[in-house]
Amino acid sequence: MITIENVVKTYFPATAAGRRKMKNDGAAVHALRGVSTEITDGEFTAIAGPSGSGKTTLLNLTGCLDSITSGRILIDGEDVSVMNEKQKNGLRQKKIGFIFQSYNLIPVLTAQENVELALILLKKYSKEEIRQLSYDILREVGLDGLHDRKPGELSGGQQQRISVARALVKKPAVILADEPTANLDSTTSHTILDLMKNLNGKYNTTFLFSTHDQTVKEHCRRIIYLKDGQIEREE
Repeated sequence: MITIENVVKTYFPATAAGRRKMKNDGAAVHALRGVSTEITDGEFTAIAGPSGSGKTTLLNLTGCLDSITSGRILIDGEDVSVMNEKQKNGLRQKKIGFIFQSYNLIPVLTAQENVELALILLKKYSKEEIRQLSYDILREVGLDGLHDRKPGELSGGQQQRISVARALVKKPAVILADEPTANLDSTTSHTILDLMKNLNGKYNTTFLFSTHDQTVKEHCRRIIYLKDGQIEREE
């Protein structure tokens, strides 16, 4: 479960003088203004809203990619807001998978090597286990026979399937997907979302999307709408 309690995120200039000035004159950028919600295990949920609404900021905070100004986020009972960078890194590796709109694959590695890297970082599997687990998940996402291809030799949809496999292979508690269909055509978007929904049902892995894509929203069971850094409504 993900528990988000009164989360505030405010951005200030990098310098101490700039931070003091912005605090005094009220010109700070308030990305999130006291957001509270819960995401239960196995949800397939989207955070939606216009550009600048705070949806990507909320996803990044949940994924331990940024620091909370105030409030707290708990993932499986672990409070992200009190963690140092080493602890956040450990939580990301163990419990969080990421899917990005730009795929974020390493171009010089094959599809299988990209997936294997997620397991290598865990330092808990043998070489044989890493190879077998990576091979199996790539087959499951429909890339059987393409294990040895590099990202540049594959279509956008196939590259996103590698991203899905990489996110799932370590069996995380939650997968965070930031605009995962932004670079895909409508047909491929439907195919990828159907794949993720099937995997969500099979593994009960929580999927949390940041999106403005109507196709993503149509696939999700719950939509949290943000506006000006606050929850406007839920559907």
